[in-house]
Amino acid sequence: MKFVFSVLLILTSAIAQAQLGDASRSARSRAMGGVYAPFARGADAIFVNPAGLATSPVLEIKLLELSAATNSFTFENIKNFQDIDANDPSTFNRFFGEKVWAQATGKLGVAIPFFGIGYLNNAEVSLELHNPAFPEFDTYFVQDEAIYLAGAFPLSPTTYLGLAFKRINRWGGSTQELSIGDVSDASSIQDIGDRFQNKGQGYGVDVALMTELPVPVFKPTLGLIMQDVGTTTFNKTAGDEAPPAIPQSLTFAGGLGVDLPGLDVLVGFEARHLTEPDIQIGKKLHLGAEVSLPMIDLRAGYGQGYFSYGAGVNLLIFHIDAVSYTEEMGVYPGQAGDARYMVTLNIDLSFDADFKFTDNSGKKRRLKQRR
Repeated sequence: MKFVFSVLLILTSAIAQAQLGDASRSARSRAMGGVYAPFARGADAIFVNPAGLATSPVLEIKLLELSAATNSFTFENIKNFQDIDANDPSTFNRFFGEKVWAQATGKLGVAIPFFGIGYLNNAEVSLELHNPAFPEFDTYFVQDEAIYLAGAFPLSPTTYLGLAFKRINRWGGSTQELSIGDVSDASSIQDIGDRFQNKGQGYGVDVALMTELPVPVFKPTLGLIMQDVGTTTFNKTAGDEAPPAIPQSLTFAGGLGVDLPGLDVLVGFEARHLTEPDIQIGKKLHLGAEVSLPMIDLRAGYGQGYFSYGAGVNLLIFHIDAVSYTEEMGVYPGQAGDARYMVTLNIDLSFDADFKFTDNSGKKRRLKQRR
């Protein structure tokens, strides 16, 4: 199946079916059980928690954040995909009931205290072969391209309100049945994407409230984030109908950190989708921790009923993170976990008022980068 092999290569070099903020989280977040909002500062805050812009360094430039992910079945069967022949059932029988999945996300951003702009491009594709009598791939494809304009405002010395306005161009976002021939004859993601004609443009708003509690040493933070307020809908720009809307989602998050000489520790939680009663409580809870040494970060988390593990390497302005995590595809935790892997490359520059390199807490730049 030369298509799937090409998809993985193209997605990996690319510059949702859920909230865009959830779908586009980096390997760092995934390794901490999906926790991200309480620690998002600078350019990262634009996409997840705009109130975090209030504590940004004087200038932060996210030159590039590029994430590529796949599930374990796809990773283990890349070579087998190339051997699929639509006329030879023995070459694709092994794929019945298995999910092929890949995702890639690219981000750019610039942030100063209380203001930021960002760009996000998120692409996702999944295929599942079923119906042995007349084999077809249940195929899902979506690509979201978004531009963000975000700001934060102080309500008190330690409490901030954040707003993010975004324009999203969505391609796909639905599921179609494709034949073995449709997939095996495709040579790129464009060939599959062309079968998903529906495109649309929509405008959305994220609102966040964040407060820093007056506790010395640990510096706890609490936040309440509403993404896609009132639901983000799309106006059709191509195809037969507009792509599906992105429903609003409420998240309550908190985190604390300890900054020691040569060692930082972060611990946080998120409770997501609080206004959606159809989602079981076990799928809403996310816990995570990070231990940062001068050049290495170690992470672990628990989300949707599964543990996640990851690590990162910090080399000046370059950050490379990797994670092994599980996404629950069923109704309740433990029902239908899909084991996945993700790698993220992040290149960012942060400056203080004297235009010296800093980390995201405004400290003079050491070997470690993101605290």
